[in-house]
Amino acid sequence: MKTIIYYLRRLVIAIILYFIFCNVIIYLYSLKEPQAGADTMVILGAQVIGDPARPNITLQERLDTALIYLQQNPDTVVIVCGGQGKDESATEASVMKNYLIEHGIKATQIYEEDQSTRTAQQFRYANNLYPLGKTVVVTNEFHMLRSIMLAKRSGFHDVSALSANTHFDNKDKYNGVWREPLALINSYLFDHQR
Repeated sequence: MKTIIYYLRRLVIAIILYFIFCNVIIYLYSLKEPQAGADTMVILGAQVIGDPARPNITLQERLDTALIYLQQNPDTVVIVCGGQGKDESATEASVMKNYLIEHGIKATQIYEEDQSTRTAQQFRYANNLYPLGKTVVVTNEFHMLRSIMLAKRSGFHDVSALSANTHFDNKDKYNGVWREPLALINSYLFDHQR
């Protein structure tokens, strides 16, 4: 019995250390600066809400971050990613495109990838939609490390990160603390298809 308790304690400590280690690495990775003058920007989708559909707070943080970069780099082509979930009244990509247009980005500058339902799919489908070249990926900081790993596996060769800061009143910031270390393992092991 003492042996089982000993190993259970060690397992619990190992799991706690893994989560701490992952979250530190995720945070440090989110501090990276994007390349200026990218050919392409890929904005990863997140849930849209309401009818008519609008971005939830997490997606709006991504879009607002992207807008700053696009105003400074007006020749960058944008690919907005995300299909339509069961509880969504429109595709994430269409809502993102409308938001960017409403905030001054030309419609001809934006391409929609509207079939994906997972992060790895967003990169694969975007890669088939437009010649990417030097690419900036936009997502929230807690999601960036895994996203860049998946982008590289999907054939993005010249890729950099533009992290959207998640506000403290956004529950996704806290969900990411436990969800992303688990998702990182899952993506590392299983998201290998090109």
